[in-house]
Amino acid sequence: MNTSVVRGGARGEAEPPAVPVELVDLTPSTQDLAARRRAEGRPAPFAVLAAQQSAARGRLGRRFSSPAGGALALTVVHESALAPGDRSWFPLALGVAALDALHALPGAAAGLEAAGLGLKWPNDLHTAAGGKLGGILVEGRGAGTVLLGIGLNLRGPIHGEDATEVPGAAWLHGPGGLLDDEGGEGLTAAEVPALRDALAAGIASRLVRELEALEASGGDASATGLDERFVMTCVTLGRDVRVEPLGHDGPRGSAPLTGRAVGIDDRGRLLVDPGPEQGGVVAVDVGDVRHLRAVRGSGGTMAGPVRNGHDGEEAGTR
Repeated sequence: MNTSVVRGGARGEAEPPAVPVELVDLTPSTQDLAARRRAEGRPAPFAVLAAQQSAARGRLGRRFSSPAGGALALTVVHESALAPGDRSWFPLALGVAALDALHALPGAAAGLEAAGLGLKWPNDLHTAAGGKLGGILVEGRGAGTVLLGIGLNLRGPIHGEDATEVPGAAWLHGPGGLLDDEGGEGLTAAEVPALRDALAAGIASRLVRELEALEASGGDASATGLDERFVMTCVTLGRDVRVEPLGHDGPRGSAPLTGRAVGIDDRGRLLVDPGPEQGGVVAVDVGDVRHLRAVRGSGGTMAGPVRNGHDGEEAGTR
């Protein structure tokens, strides 16, 4: 273990170095555009930001669109020297970087704290009430190129393609926004691009700093402090959860896994305790996680990271 690496970013630290961000008006997918730019020879790290996406995708190939004026759609390109199995903390690093960048926005911290905004394992930003502010997609291209994509709702309400409001969505500005007083409108549509651009730059620079620290540590999130910072902001820990069968360890085959989320292991996997009669704690590589109830007690204080030391199959792409 390399114990001399520079630790990753944290709230209150100096701003990390800037990362080049290309802004385009419209693209089917920032992931695909970023991959094309890398194939054309653009040196990493860099980022691609779109004002509008027409055929974006989430995990498991789920398709969606991000209309102009209300969202952030960003992909950061990183060239990794780590083996794929040592990159399991990359998606979690993007979540931490995004949360830090959001808190760094002028006047935003109080509203985000009041909403209980945190990270839902493995790839969403959620409020304490379960509203989804954004999602993350990480993909590998070739031997070392990693595309780290994130979408965030900047202004709402959020409407689907059928013009109806999307249930369970959260947004920063607009009626009901996390950063607006009750009944307030917050930023106008014309003011959103400046917020989008500043937030994209903040996320990209913080993420690259996190990834550089992980590269230097051989993917060891404990050495960089990323594991502690993720656990402190993870709204999944301490809850009863249901994990749909997209890839958990153990003998349960394709059955959904239900139990208490009790920790994060050294590879960034969610540890779920299904109860003493079910064979012990299960390390979840990938899966759709549903929160079944709120955290017990007041304050939502989470316990420290739980590690099982397991070194089995390589972690799946989140």
